Amino acid sequence: MGLFDFLFGAKKATESTQPSSRVTSKKDVTFLDNFVEIPSLGFFGQFRRSRSGEWIICWSDSDEQNHRGGHRDSGHGRYVLYNANKNTVAVQGRVERPNSGSVADNGNFSIEDWHFGSELSGTFHVFSSDGRNLIKKKFQANLYNSAISDSGRFAVCQTANAPTGEDGNRFTAFDVEGNAELFSVYPPTGWADTYTFVENVPQFGVAINRIGTFYYDVQGNLIDPEKFEIARLHCDRYDVVLLTAEDILKSANLNDELANQALEAATRALSLGAEKDQGWKAIALKIQGLAHERLRNDEAAIAAFDAALLINPKIGVKRKADSLRKKLAR
Repeated sequence: MGLFDFLFGAKKATESTQPSSRVTSKKDVTFLDNFVEIPSLGFFGQFRRSRSGEWIICWSDSDEQNHRGGHRDSGHGRYVLYNANKNTVAVQGRVERPNSGSVADNGNFSIEDWHFGSELSGTFHVFSSDGRNLIKKKFQANLYNSAISDSGRFAVCQTANAPTGEDGNRFTAFDVEGNAELFSVYPPTGWADTYTFVENVPQFGVAINRIGTFYYDVQGNLIDPEKFEIARLHCDRYDVVLLTAEDILKSANLNDELANQALEAATRALSLGAEKDQGWKAIALKIQGLAHERLRNDEAAIAAFDAALLINPKIGVKRKADSLRKKLAR
């Protein structure tokens, strides 16, 4: 496909990638906050730089003919790989809905294709700086986020939940140089906010805001699950603290020491802000009641259950509270 066809749509838009030696001018490329404009290409979209600053991947989830962005059933979006050092556009391409690009110091770049229509699906691509498709993985779930390592050797992506199939909530890692998938797992750490790579090992880090960074090995095993659980329990996010406390109380290894940890966590969560959120406050009170029940503090358990039921009568502890009342009456 020639540049004229690419720019003006003379041919039917299909998934494609084209190398380009088009020389532009720094004056022709304008960056403003998270957006880039390249008037000579008729391009406006988002962008991300490589760590070195040499490479810039730009993408536009928009049908340029009808000026429609976001959810739609037709009208391919565009992506552009720009080399800032040489002032050249190295690669141009189209997929249905390009989003969330990342680019490495060697010019390898990743793009998420969010697909047309309402089907829960997405394709994760990694391309080389000359436009070769190194990784192409389709999921029957929406893509949540992704990244490529600074060297361009590895890449990862995560999917969102999906009500059917096995592709929902997956964490998948790729060896870009080897054109291979390394692992695809249901991660106990959940969704990451950002990623980090230890390339000489290799290890794949998931960074979760206000909790920490936790690493997976090349088989997809979480390296230090105990560190993760401790970090969740002691972080300053009351929602995470309460969910962790719930997990503790559901554990097959539950004992009095763990029950006390859950009780302390629920109490701390209230001080972190759950007290002001009625939904989470009810959950905190429920957890306190369950912990007291385990510790045989029946009166305290009833008081906590009753307080939770006042906020949310459907929270699921009424039978427990009534049973404990009968026990005390006997």
